[in-house]
Amino acid sequence: MSPETKKLLRNIHRWGGLVLTIFVIFYCFTGILLNHRKDFDYFIIKKRSESTVPVSDIKRLRKFIDFYKAQINRKDDPTVIKIKNGKIIEFLYGSHGKTTFIIDPLKGRMEKIEKIPAQPWAWLNRLHKAFKTADIWIFVTDAVSVILILVTITGLFIFRYRKLDYTLIVLGLVIFVLAAIMA
Repeated sequence: MSPETKKLLRNIHRWGGLVLTIFVIFYCFTGILLNHRKDFDYFIIKKRSESTVPVSDIKRLRKFIDFYKAQINRKDDPTVIKIKNGKIIEFLYGSHGKTTFIIDPLKGRMEKIEKIPAQPWAWLNRLHKAFKTADIWIFVTDAVSVILILVTITGLFIFRYRKLDYTLIVLGLVIFVLAAIMA
């Protein structure tokens, strides 16, 4: 390999690495957070308040639910019941409505929707879901992310930089800040 080719490759590696540094750190950091999102309450702050309501009989509600459970031929209670536009009833079963029954009593129509994971994408998506992923996988991905962060940061201190390199680092930081604001 000629010296000019080596120099070109080194420059491509340096410039590309400097721009990508922030993205690599951001990707690794958010990956660690996603692996442990259950520990952070899914990044949601829950504000609770409580008040009193009149005590009422639940028989009417049970009668309503049991009537539609008989229509859809299920004995188990749905995970979620939604009423849309004051007239459409949705019974959601499973995590995130894996099976959904949409009932329109005014039209006498019922639609059943089943969500089936598209493979291999669903499997890849589950890798960041700590509550369904093996602990060893979470440990490996966290360790790789921490190592990538350390290698990326230490790489910033190894090279001698020119003005263009600093410009690329600042550009990467600006893009990172913009991405964080938009997220």
